[in-house]
Amino acid sequence: MSPTQFSTDFLQIAYRPDLGHLTGRWLRSVAEAELHTGYAALRQAALHHGCGHWLIDSRRRTNRSLNGPEWVTTQFLPQVQQALGQPLRVCFLVLPGYLASLPNAAQVAAPDSPVQFARFVDEGAANAWLAGG
Repeated sequence: MSPTQFSTDFLQIAYRPDLGHLTGRWLRSVAEAELHTGYAALRQAALHHGCGHWLIDSRRRTNRSLNGPEWVTTQFLPQVQQALGQPLRVCFLVLPGYLASLPNAAQVAAPDSPVQFARFVDEGAANAWLAGG
């Protein structure tokens, strides 16, 4: 996996043609402005590659803001899906403690929604979920 031109100093972005997905790895905790910048870079990469399957590794991003995850899932992802013009399937790699703290820990999107997302602590399980969609 080689980083693309869309990477930043806090988010490594790579397109994986062998797996058919885009990988974004947060390299550190970020401020809210950086969060938006990083997700904008993911959007650009997805549009560039025409890729609707994403693996986002946020295990190093430990200072999650209270509204960050909600903004991503309720506003950002639906906008990206519309821009792509195809279903969007996103898995988030998170730390076990964070996953345990969520009321709906795993998949939280309706099965017939054009935007599907799920949270995982295991990268193998995340890749299997992405491949199944």
